[in-house]
Amino acid sequence: MGLVTRLCRCIPGFSIVIWVLLAYLALGDRIPSWYSSSTNNDLTKSAKHTYGDLHHLTVWQILYILYSVSAHLLGCVGFPLRLIWSVWHLCDEIKAAKFEAAEEYAESEFSDDKSSQHSLSVNSLGPTEGSISRSGTPKIPGLDSPEPVVFAIILPSYKEDLDTLRETLSVLASHCLAKSSYDVYLAMEQRDPDAESTATQLILVFASSFRNISFTLHPGDISGEVAGKSSNVSWAARQLSHNYVDNESRKNCVITVLDSDTHLSSNYFLLISKFHKHNPSEAATTLYVTPIVFDRNSNDVNPLVRAADIFWCGAGLSGLYKGSPCMIPTSVYSIAMTFAGEVGGWDTGPESIGEDLHMFLKCYFSSSGQFHTRVVYSPASQSNVSSDQKGIRGAAMNLKARYKQAMRHMWGSLDTGYAVERALQLLWKKNDEKLSSWLSRASDPADRVPRWVNDSNLTHFTPPNIYEDVNQSRTSFSKLNLIILFHRLYEAHFLPSHLTVALFSAVLYTAYIPAVITHPLLLWSFGFNGTLRLIGFILFSFFLFLYEGYHQLCVRTREDEMKRAGLWDRMQGGFSYRSWKRNFVDYCLLPVTGTMFGTIPAVMAEISHFWTDQLVYTVSAKPQLKREAEKVVELA
Repeated sequence: MGLVTRLCRCIPGFSIVIWVLLAYLALGDRIPSWYSSSTNNDLTKSAKHTYGDLHHLTVWQILYILYSVSAHLLGCVGFPLRLIWSVWHLCDEIKAAKFEAAEEYAESEFSDDKSSQHSLSVNSLGPTEGSISRSGTPKIPGLDSPEPVVFAIILPSYKEDLDTLRETLSVLASHCLAKSSYDVYLAMEQRDPDAESTATQLILVFASSFRNISFTLHPGDISGEVAGKSSNVSWAARQLSHNYVDNESRKNCVITVLDSDTHLSSNYFLLISKFHKHNPSEAATTLYVTPIVFDRNSNDVNPLVRAADIFWCGAGLSGLYKGSPCMIPTSVYSIAMTFAGEVGGWDTGPESIGEDLHMFLKCYFSSSGQFHTRVVYSPASQSNVSSDQKGIRGAAMNLKARYKQAMRHMWGSLDTGYAVERALQLLWKKNDEKLSSWLSRASDPADRVPRWVNDSNLTHFTPPNIYEDVNQSRTSFSKLNLIILFHRLYEAHFLPSHLTVALFSAVLYTAYIPAVITHPLLLWSFGFNGTLRLIGFILFSFFLFLYEGYHQLCVRTREDEMKRAGLWDRMQGGFSYRSWKRNFVDYCLLPVTGTMFGTIPAVMAEISHFWTDQLVYTVSAKPQLKREAEKVVELA
């Protein structure tokens, strides 16, 4: 690791140290001098005269006042106002998108061939699964050409519960485009001793449900890689890319990455298909993002966990308003295969632990900012972390699991250093990353071939220069968008800790130094920042008010779709509706959750980056589906 890279990764940590030092120079040195003179009335009067004189406001105090007020304006007013506007806008767009997808679906011609009627028997995995139904595979206008849009869906998994994966696949299998357009890749980890058996069971059940379904096995001993979602996705993407061998098939392939517990609506894929069909040139360099919602088990988790996930959800929603120049994905996103190849695919080092943000940054800098982001207004349903334990022990385990997840999120502050380094390269035109370095990481050509089911025609290897024809010549970029990008990174990786330092320094100063000898401008900044924090609390409460409607819209839409798909009966309890009476505590817990799952892990992660960039990746605990033990039948 070079010196520049090491220094860049420590930028958030340096900012904490510098901010604490500035606060001490501006405020801390007054406390000893006050105590040493407080027993003498003459010295007290002298101190009053000295500190009360405008002429003696120090440079450090001026810098402290300017930065603390600016940080409060950005964090307590600017961010929540943008969040409110975004959620307000999203609700309208989601409703409109439902009608848009319905019109696209209604205009489709359905095949009367019985083979298109889907009935999936999963008795081999237990009689509770029953069957999944759909009314037929539609022929979307423009998609019934020789090269329709194909979705290569990567489902990463490491020691995930079999029922969780099965439910996710059941939802995908109920979609109208599943049999004609979904190539599903179960991205398994070799470190998981049950990986192959789990994948084999799922493939046997869902073999007839999709266009193709296979699994990849990511080795755990590749030099330079760290364990995590990004390295797993990178391995799966490198393998699947060799199954789309000509330019036309690659241009019509969209890679979709999701979590093991993500439930996507069929509207998500219909809307992307429509856009890809009508805007082929723009679609070739488009990253599709979607809002998320925690609407499955939120009523069953600790209120602190629920409030933290709402805030995390809001952080993702804040950039998805119409016209936003910086739309960062959260957990779920899609990208044109040609564009993924052009930017060099997914990174596998420690800086890529926040895989969704990191891929966005890589797309931005590799294309010199000349790429498109588009919101797909079909929210992705997610589960809150849960230990499935009851009582005090269960609550403690839930908090521990959520803290580990927050630590992993905040470890993603490495992306700030990555962005700074790439920005320097971009400004000095030193971006020389090529696709070949990504594809060549596979150790053996035979290992790159996915294990397709009943389709030997697709199991062949294509040389690693598959994307040589992709344009790599973009050079111009918008400096304004670059500033906005770094502002979003500042909000995510700097503000949580900086606001806390400002709060504690003001509290300590006012607790020990009487107001009568505090400089008027300094005293004003303390009061003004306190007012901004109060305004921020009110604004965040208003966000929660709007979130109630957003959450209600998302869960109701998903429940209606699951009823139509015939999955509703086995998902009872998986639709968490919110109510004012039950969830009022979420409002009161905002300051607590912000500290527990924002500030503390942020400080811990950013200070740790001074000596390491390695974090032991642990999978977040997911809720276990409630099934009777006697109904679970393992395949031989």
